[in-house]
Amino acid sequence: MQILWQDLRYGARTLLKKPGFALIAIVTLAMGICANTTIFSSLDATLLRPFSFPNEARLVALFERKLSVGITNATISPGNVIEWRAQSQTLQEVVVIRNRDYTLSGDGPPERYTSYGVSAAFFDALGVRPQLGRTFQRGEDEPGQAQVAVLRHAFWENRFGSDPKIVGKQILLDNKPFTVIGVMPKDFDFPYGGGELWTPFVFEPQMKQEHSNHYLRVVALLKPGVTVAQATADLERIAKRVEQRYPDGEAGHSAFAVPLSQWYTRGVRTAVPAMIGSAIFILLIACSNVANLLLVQASARRKEIAVRLALGATRGRLIRQLLTESLMLALAGGALGALLAGWGVDLLTARIPIGMSKFIPGWSHMGVNYRVLAFTTVISVLTGVLFGLVPALQTTRTNLNETLKEGGDTGTIGKGQGNWMRNVLVVAELALSLVLLIGAGLMVRSFVRILQTDLGVKADNVMTMNVALPRDKYDSEQQRRQFFEQLLERISALPGVANSGATHSLPMSGMTDGTSLQIVGQPRFEQGKEPHTEVRITTPTYFAAIGTELRSGRLFNERDDAQAPRVVLANEAFAARFLRGTNPVGQRITMGGENDNPVEIIGVVANVMNEDLDDLTEPCVYLPFAQYPVGRMNLIIRTPGAPDQIVPAVRRELAALDPSLPLGEVKTMEQVIYERRSPKELMMWMLGIFGVMALAMAAVGTYAVMAYSVAERTRELGVRIALGAQSADILKLVLRRGLSLTLLGIGLGFAFALALTRALAQLLYGVTATDALTFAGVAALLTAVALLACWIPARRATRVDPIIALRSE
Repeated sequence: MQILWQDLRYGARTLLKKPGFALIAIVTLAMGICANTTIFSSLDATLLRPFSFPNEARLVALFERKLSVGITNATISPGNVIEWRAQSQTLQEVVVIRNRDYTLSGDGPPERYTSYGVSAAFFDALGVRPQLGRTFQRGEDEPGQAQVAVLRHAFWENRFGSDPKIVGKQILLDNKPFTVIGVMPKDFDFPYGGGELWTPFVFEPQMKQEHSNHYLRVVALLKPGVTVAQATADLERIAKRVEQRYPDGEAGHSAFAVPLSQWYTRGVRTAVPAMIGSAIFILLIACSNVANLLLVQASARRKEIAVRLALGATRGRLIRQLLTESLMLALAGGALGALLAGWGVDLLTARIPIGMSKFIPGWSHMGVNYRVLAFTTVISVLTGVLFGLVPALQTTRTNLNETLKEGGDTGTIGKGQGNWMRNVLVVAELALSLVLLIGAGLMVRSFVRILQTDLGVKADNVMTMNVALPRDKYDSEQQRRQFFEQLLERISALPGVANSGATHSLPMSGMTDGTSLQIVGQPRFEQGKEPHTEVRITTPTYFAAIGTELRSGRLFNERDDAQAPRVVLANEAFAARFLRGTNPVGQRITMGGENDNPVEIIGVVANVMNEDLDDLTEPCVYLPFAQYPVGRMNLIIRTPGAPDQIVPAVRRELAALDPSLPLGEVKTMEQVIYERRSPKELMMWMLGIFGVMALAMAAVGTYAVMAYSVAERTRELGVRIALGAQSADILKLVLRRGLSLTLLGIGLGFAFALALTRALAQLLYGVTATDALTFAGVAALLTAVALLACWIPARRATRVDPIIALRSE
């Protein structure tokens, strides 16, 4: 123990004598540990363990598809759910999920909350149990049963103050009494999307024969021993029988199953290759850099080792001392890496706004994964030990006579294997750095393209919010039409309102509706192969409020009312895809199979970016609200100043019309767009930070090798200067070697980048994964930094005093 303590004290003194070397090595290891712990902790929470359901391995999501028109994962019609339940031989439970909003009243001001209508067997299928009370019982989703609700844990805490006696109490949802029967555990939040409570979804008698309206999400529990492939084959057989019985609504439809965890983590999976690759690259670069620093440091200590050997120190004692110093560096790097990892995970979670993170499974319980932290720390420690052992073995084999001579031979570490190893490590660092920098460059260019692209709306100074009318209170079209017309009149009259309008589907919000169509006057599409288009219902003033421009024809006006002929607006993508070569204005289409009710296109408006911010060419038609009065509309209010200042006045006008109605989803349009682009922005920042880290480490590694190379060749350079070599000659000599290593690293990096950056293709917008400008720019940047790292020791070489360099001769 005393000898170990001596080794530790001596090692600490040695490292303090060269604080620059120690600091760089520790920070380098810490960066590698931090990057890997942060990335793999997030992947563990959102990809490997997003759920904690006992039945997770047997849970599948069910979908329909209609490949003839490009529909690959459609929601399910109520009639098909009934058929699956009755005929399936592979599914133990088939449960439905339907989003619905409720206004909670009776205790303070009314507030609107998202909830889920689910089958009675929903919780049993997942295998979860409540924290308080019970979940739904069989039959509670049948017509005529008592209205009951199960609360989300956070909702119970925030809205009801964690009332322990909440079970059995009644709450008013849309002015109807619901009895609270249970509260779920804190970690249960499914499906994802911000829902606060669950109520039974009731299949009304008429819904059981409804096959043409597809709007239900479906989750199923496989029978023991059944595979996903068997379940899909079973569903396909049922789909064929249903198609024969209901050809109008089910022509061309098929069904399939997907593992639940695979479906709900599909968004994360698109970024997994880039995230894993960047993290591993950072760790490899960090380990290579530390290895290089240790090799150079050991070479610089040859004379010290020779002196200690000459004074009687054993080789084993010196090797243990050098390993102790390497281990101290590795442990210090691990400790700093652990601290940085906690900060990195917190920073990562903060970069995704709540409005987006609530749709990411596992995001709410993300934290530092200590298994990952331990693994990366062990890797870093092993790196320190391994690359501390190699130079320790070599330096303790040194020729004492040669090494102890002033300016004597450089020793074996400076030649052969040691020199070759340092060069290989530098080339590897440069190649890996180039790949990371190219990935970062592609993401930056893609993000800049998104910012520069006309999204089809003018988001500045626009406030959005939604109002949902209870069906039982506003059951007629005239009531809904009159309510929103009055509300918009009141809002338009408010001071500070420039324009106001409404739409049932907010752009880039992820909430869209679609319909099939036929073009009047063109050959009819075969049944089951009709193309689809997005549909938005808007008021006449919507386009002025949101800033979507008219390209041709006219917009809706007050004459397009319930008694007027049916009309629509089409976007440019619709006209380009379905009406190419003709004037779209005046053309007629039919929608949703209504062949006897054609509608006329009266105008063409600009395209609007989709919710994933990667497509500006999706067909869309707009319907006038007066002719299609729905009960839920998003208000669009444009103001000359700060848009949030108008919200209190809007609340007052809404309360004047109906005090029981709350405003929901109050956000600026800029906030809506920011939420949708936040995943891409996060990837950009992550790869950008990793790229800068890699560039810095590559520069340090290159500098260390070139600095040692200059020191190693001091006598040679002195001879050259004594024989008349000029400073420019010495600079060229040193830079030539650095440039050859740099070009070799860039060449290898290009080969890796061309193969690996394709993993980013799904995350890019307006930029290809092999963008020549990005590749060339990054290569130039890396070359410049590497040459700068070479130039500093090269400049020092030009100042070598030939008298001192040749003294030992």
